[in-house]
Amino acid sequence: MFNELSIVTTAISSFNNAALINPYFFSTAILSVPLFYFIYLYGRDILARLQWNNNTEEKIGFWSVLTLAFWLLIFGGNYAVIRDGISLLPLTIATVLFISMTYVTNRAVKLNYLNVFKNKKTVLISFLLLLTLTIFSAKPDLWGLLLQISAVFCGIIVGARLHRNLSDVVVSTLVFGVMTALVLMQPEYFRFGQLGNLTIIHLAALFVTGFFAVTTIITKYINAKSKIYESAYVKLKWLFRIIAALAAVLFVSTESVPVFVGLLAATALVEALTIYHSNKSFAGLSKYSWALTLVCFGVLIMCPVISGLGILYFVQLNKKIKAKDFLDLL
Repeated sequence: MFNELSIVTTAISSFNNAALINPYFFSTAILSVPLFYFIYLYGRDILARLQWNNNTEEKIGFWSVLTLAFWLLIFGGNYAVIRDGISLLPLTIATVLFISMTYVTNRAVKLNYLNVFKNKKTVLISFLLLLTLTIFSAKPDLWGLLLQISAVFCGIIVGARLHRNLSDVVVSTLVFGVMTALVLMQPEYFRFGQLGNLTIIHLAALFVTGFFAVTTIITKYINAKSKIYESAYVKLKWLFRIIAALAAVLFVSTESVPVFVGLLAATALVEALTIYHSNKSFAGLSKYSWALTLVCFGVLIMCPVISGLGILYFVQLNKKIKAKDFLDLL
């Protein structure tokens, strides 16, 4: 009568049914609006008090990825909710943790954040805290525990010895992009909804987050060349637009991860064609798109800290942009 698995299954089903009527992440975002508005109004003062006016991009990237890593360690490892035994979710999360800790450690060295660990007592407390979080994240599976511990500490070791300059924008965007796909792969795992019954709000939130992540990468690395013939440009652009539209319809119908990735790929190709054919530069959009990626991703996983960091980065940018600037890419 009081079988634990039955109780857990019933609780999860009840939560999912409630999430379908009113997406929980969306309600949380609405309740967080006063906080976001406060950060927007006083963002420059907050940056000044934190002394983040220099190396703002590095510090925002560091703290946003570190926040995600702790979020995963606290909420991301309960493998009991995985629907099947062949899920790639544990391996994918371990990979995200490894990359995140590699980047965080590498950036901490560059920003001199590791000076606080010169005290042996501080090192011991930090080690025990990290170990406790890792153990907590992986219960109840022993192999999950070993996997998470290995991912975290291998990332720290590699990051401390990696002398290559990592791009804050690119690394964080890729990490958040992968995590967005994970939300779709196991939505109830992330307290997001129920696979096969996601509302248009769920799907729109996923696409918007993925769109800004893709736009960040495309606008950063694709330069305006104006070398494509007009006729070829128009035909190719409409081809990829049609593919993207068909993928969007299929995504709404199937909620499939490959279709979602294909939709973002088609969107990326449309943007790349637009930029490559254009005479004007879209490079300035990359920073704004990165800030909006942080905001949307924080809303998606119900982590207002990441959204707040995105708003802080957004308010310190000088150039004003409009929605039309992003629509021009499509």
